[in-house]
Amino acid sequence: MTDPTKILIRMPNWLGDLMMATAFCRAVLERFPEATVDLIVRKGFEGLPLPHRGTLLPFDRELTKAGDFGAKLANRGYQRIYVLPPSFSSAWMAWRSRIPERIGYSGDGRRWLLRPAIRPAWQPRTRHLVEEYLHLLSPQDSKTPLVFPQLELSEEWVSEQLRGLPALPKRFIALAPGAIYGPAKQWPEVYYHEVAAQLAQRWNESILILGTPADHASGEKIAQGLFGVENWCGRSNLPQLVALLSRAKLLLSNDSGSMHIMAALQRPQLAIFGSTSPTWTRPLNPHARFLYRAEPCSPCFDRTCQFSHTNCLISIQPADALQELENMLV
Repeated sequence: MTDPTKILIRMPNWLGDLMMATAFCRAVLERFPEATVDLIVRKGFEGLPLPHRGTLLPFDRELTKAGDFGAKLANRGYQRIYVLPPSFSSAWMAWRSRIPERIGYSGDGRRWLLRPAIRPAWQPRTRHLVEEYLHLLSPQDSKTPLVFPQLELSEEWVSEQLRGLPALPKRFIALAPGAIYGPAKQWPEVYYHEVAAQLAQRWNESILILGTPADHASGEKIAQGLFGVENWCGRSNLPQLVALLSRAKLLLSNDSGSMHIMAALQRPQLAIFGSTSPTWTRPLNPHARFLYRAEPCSPCFDRTCQFSHTNCLISIQPADALQELENMLV
């Protein structure tokens, strides 16, 4: 089979999944060094320095139906599209594009839309999501070489994103207490407060709390009464968040988009896992550590704890996180 010269990748909609999918993009670029590689990204992600060799095509599902967006791609000369999201609508978009090769996983009624439709080689969520993506490149191989997620930032890009923001401390640790997925992934605010207090007082570290406007109230509770701890939630857009994390000495976060950004930046980080599974979404980063306390109900992947106790999170004490962080700071 002749290698394609023009490839399209339908990227995931969740920020964390998008970051993990950079590993797949890197693998495609390496496998097909002469091919144009364009990406379909969720509207709002087009400002990120994602690995590609062509164009980023923003898709706004609030303004355009998936099928209509796909139909507009029909005359662009693509020979192959990789469909990374597992949704029916993403496969429908690919089918409407009339791209000859439409590669993605079967399931959710998608088999007839894809050519070929790949059957998963393992049970759901038993391998890392990056491995699931990479398997689409070589579905005949039982074991695909692992590629780590990565964002490559130039100093010029970082400086441009940070222009207009308040001056940063020379050195700082970042906390990211949010998780859009839901509270079953969010370590208690009082725990973050205790860790921030210890880092600021015992280690004399500057702390920036990062997140969206929805995380602002949480950031205020964490920073309350603490000298050297600033609540930056809501101050930055997404590219600015990436730039801020690239300057951070270390990140403490939940299993969230911020966690996966830091993993793709290959920067030191400690991640707290609750309802989700490190087997499936741990940060693939040689400088990463994570804490996980499996309960009898773990992993449930619920947004909200069905038993109203979130013991998987509560059982990870501030002292546990501080021990890991102090080992990383030494």
